[in-house]
Amino acid sequence: MLMKTIRLIATVSATLAVFASCGIVDIDFPDIEDDDTIPILDGNTLTYGEHEYILDESPTEGTVTFTHFPATRREFEVLQNQLLGKSQPGTLALCLMSFEMYRRDRSVGQKCIEMCNLSVNAKQVLNNLKVTLPEQRSNTGQSYLVASYLAGANMMNKYQPDYPYKFKFTYSTSAYDKQGEESLSFGGYVYYWMTTRGGDKDYKASVIKLYDGDVLVHGCANYYLSAPTISSWEDTLK
Repeated sequence: MLMKTIRLIATVSATLAVFASCGIVDIDFPDIEDDDTIPILDGNTLTYGEHEYILDESPTEGTVTFTHFPATRREFEVLQNQLLGKSQPGTLALCLMSFEMYRRDRSVGQKCIEMCNLSVNAKQVLNNLKVTLPEQRSNTGQSYLVASYLAGANMMNKYQPDYPYKFKFTYSTSAYDKQGEESLSFGGYVYYWMTTRGGDKDYKASVIKLYDGDVLVHGCANYYLSAPTISSWEDTLK
């Protein structure tokens, strides 16, 4: 009976795949993740199992405080849809979280990067992270890339951040940044934000607020730049 059931499932899946390739049906086979956690949203705080995320923002500043990096694509999607996805600094925090998820699991991380970035920017991010966060250990790899952006992390303490973790962003006041400039090609308005790395120096990224209110990362070339090199790093990130 079990073998018949398996054969039936395989046959149906193959048939649907053929229909989808012919344009007869539109099938999206979702990732199967062992994750049935029930999220709880309370104001500006999202609790996901033992993980907690807090968004504090004003028109010119934003801080995302959290206890863990998302463990699954589903957790990331819930975090984006329920708490951070319509916030400009929240979306930038999602972007850096997706980098760390990519370091841990390239397949899951890639999908999360694609979820919070414009497609053209996601391609640039992935091309660069393949070098900065290589699958195999190498002298040029930087496993501490994302850790270097967390509050409290610096070269002196070998990028060991404060806990709970914090990403902090401030609205750019540079005269060169045309805040709110409309992008007809992408269908929204572009804004620029700054964050620090290793305790000093400002790093810039831009987001686009789409006409429907959703926010995606527009450009973040500074985020995947190599951090100031340290001799060793202890991975304590949760």
